[in-house]
Amino acid sequence: MLISKVRDRVRRELLEFAWSQWAQLGVSSHPSRVDRWAMDPESLMLFTLEVGRRDPRLFDEMLDWIALNAKLISLQRLRNLTSRFPIDVHLVDAALSWVETATKSVRWRDAGVRVGKSKTNRQPVFSRDNAAFVGRPDPTFERHGYLRSPVIRSGKSEAPDIRTKINFAFRLRHLFGPGTRSEVMRILLTFGDEPLDAARIADEAGFAKRNVSETLGALVSSGAVKARWVKNERVFLAYRSKWATLLEIGLTDNKLPTFVSWSHLLPALVEILLWLEQETEAVDSEYMASSRARDLFARIESDFEQLELELPTAGPLRGAEFLPPFLEAVEAFVTAATKKS
Repeated sequence: MLISKVRDRVRRELLEFAWSQWAQLGVSSHPSRVDRWAMDPESLMLFTLEVGRRDPRLFDEMLDWIALNAKLISLQRLRNLTSRFPIDVHLVDAALSWVETATKSVRWRDAGVRVGKSKTNRQPVFSRDNAAFVGRPDPTFERHGYLRSPVIRSGKSEAPDIRTKINFAFRLRHLFGPGTRSEVMRILLTFGDEPLDAARIADEAGFAKRNVSETLGALVSSGAVKARWVKNERVFLAYRSKWATLLEIGLTDNKLPTFVSWSHLLPALVEILLWLEQETEAVDSEYMASSRARDLFARIESDFEQLELELPTAGPLRGAEFLPPFLEAVEAFVTAATKKS
């Protein structure tokens, strides 16, 4: 199996997936599906900042949507999650700075990751599979070390339809604001009936454990969340049926949205795409490619453990024999991970 063929399929599937998710969030595109999961806005933004470099229209429609819905984005959470993604933080800063310029929002001022030194070299935002950059650069992106034509907002984005399950996070943010409380409730309400400890909730929420523990304590005191001890560990549950009634979720089937660990799944998918693209350009042996495939698996294995999914590997196969079954497994996993919920 040629790596380039797997790369092309994975790239196509990830772009189609990104479009399908953003279309349901309010980006100008015809929704091709209706998902029952609750999307994680900040993880999807970071995912698209990298994957969207292969589709300039997706990249710019995302920026248009963010500018319109900036008040619904958690900047602190976005900064916290950036380190999980294989993405240049200068590109994240460029996008955030552009939003601040476009919206004139004081809240978005100095919203970046604050990486310190600026990039001395300039590189195109979009991949070389698209047209090379020519002409006048966008000043905001250029300031952060990236070249692209000036961003022109389409103005076609809409606010998320909070009646849909995929936009459950935004319904909670309208209620609680885009902070720790809304993320904690998103996780507790969508995860199911299994209790979660503060560490797991903090990991999924993308906030510091101390802040999440304080929020959980307040929610328990208010009666919105229940807590109990399991051995020496305090775990938490939400009154899901009562919350579903309050929030008028699932008017047709009376079910809350399903949970997906997007903050682990989406970084792993980006890692896979970048690895495939790098390997396509490599000129050394399949033995070396197999070695790097094992390195890739080592990097993303912990994410799959959090997802309670298993990426099939070639097991005891050694040397170059590892590569073909690994590529088949990766391709199958990407397809399964992005299919309609």
